[in-house]
Amino acid sequence: MQEFDVIVIGGGPAGLVASKFLVAFGKKVALVEREKLGGDCTHSGCIPSKTLLKSAKAYHDAKKISAYGLKGDIDIDTSGVLLHVRNVVASVYAGETPEVFEAAGVHIIKGFASFLNKNEIKVNEQTYRASKFIIATGARADIPPIKGLDTVAYLSNETVFLQEKIPDSLIIIGTGAIGIEMATAFNRLGSRVTLLARGNSILKENDAQHAALLLASLLEEGVNFIANAEYIQASQDGNTKSLQIKQNGIFKTISADAILIATGRAANTDLKLENAGVIYDKKGIKVDAYLQTTNPNIYAIGDVATPYKFTHVAEMEAIKAASNIVLPLRTKISYEHIGWCIYAEPELAQIGLTPQNAQEKYGQSVQTVTFSYKHTDRAYTDVDAKGSIKVSVLNNGKIVGASILGARAGELIHQLQLAKTLDISFEKLSKMLYLYPTYADIIKQPAKQFYIHKLRNNPWLKALKSIASVFTKTKS
Repeated sequence: MQEFDVIVIGGGPAGLVASKFLVAFGKKVALVEREKLGGDCTHSGCIPSKTLLKSAKAYHDAKKISAYGLKGDIDIDTSGVLLHVRNVVASVYAGETPEVFEAAGVHIIKGFASFLNKNEIKVNEQTYRASKFIIATGARADIPPIKGLDTVAYLSNETVFLQEKIPDSLIIIGTGAIGIEMATAFNRLGSRVTLLARGNSILKENDAQHAALLLASLLEEGVNFIANAEYIQASQDGNTKSLQIKQNGIFKTISADAILIATGRAANTDLKLENAGVIYDKKGIKVDAYLQTTNPNIYAIGDVATPYKFTHVAEMEAIKAASNIVLPLRTKISYEHIGWCIYAEPELAQIGLTPQNAQEKYGQSVQTVTFSYKHTDRAYTDVDAKGSIKVSVLNNGKIVGASILGARAGELIHQLQLAKTLDISFEKLSKMLYLYPTYADIIKQPAKQFYIHKLRNNPWLKALKSIASVFTKTKS
């Protein structure tokens, strides 16, 4: 039996970050992974999806080249796009191989881990023991219970990038981040995309107006959106996949070359956790504010345990859990300042509360300042004036939320995230010198609006203005 100080189960972003952190503090660490290191993010999530989106944007921009004053016939072959995606994945993985982590001092164990008791696991018939564990096994596609779906060769995020070519037609079930990003990419690359939703909107966690504008942009580009769909039955005839739905009481059948399931994520909890005294349910492993499970010697992080299934959140949790293991004082995790971005076009980024939620929570104490991309000179130079910013601010200047729909939203929102995290009053962002012309103007201008509003409502300035008014009248 081999013994370690800490065994990390799961080699995705959370597990990799935690392992390196623990080794840096002198711990003897083993990392167990059943597939390839890097997890979903590298192989079937962030890296391949953003690579595909970049190719799709390049193709889309080439087709509308006349918008930039250029002329000429554009004949583009998309047959190599998915191979390009896989090549980029391979390049990223080259920095995450077992050899790389072994060289850094992490002992890699390839295989499926299951708990024997509170301090031991079995992998490949071998037993390993540790005083502490970190579970970072991530999540997989959550497949809905649609009749007949098990007889259909459907796609998930784990297989969609393994296709040999861009499908001529594609049905996407689900309107979260994966569904919207893939609808953007495949539609632009030539697929006839049908996007299905159980409700009447997309991206429920984001600002409703911005989500609606993003949907309108997808429709404008040719995506077919079917709302309020009830999924009745799936079937396959040769290479054609079909889905029978009911919409507003009417049955209809939709057929395509491929069906992509993008209805959410299910936590990977198949570790015989009950043997270790770890409580979990269908949503994942239960953890406290210190990321400890019901067994205090076992921590759980990332998609397997927390509701915010983002790589940057998983890495934050990895550092927190590892710190709580190696440092004398434990600290709690906080999700107050997290954000996310939907990398469609236009991009949709969100931090903190949506304007709707901010109004519900703070009432008259909050206002939402807005500004449109069409009032920004850089948007005109780039022929990219679609979108706007909304910043929800308390009367004292504290930022409680922001939503940006538009070009480079995922980058721009970090300035607001920095101010929110460090408690920098919103109007102070108007006082720095911004380069011209840049998209950052969409932050400067609403910050300036709020600064003027704050000055006008300053009680001391109001009093001075009143005194000055009286003095002027007396003098006259």
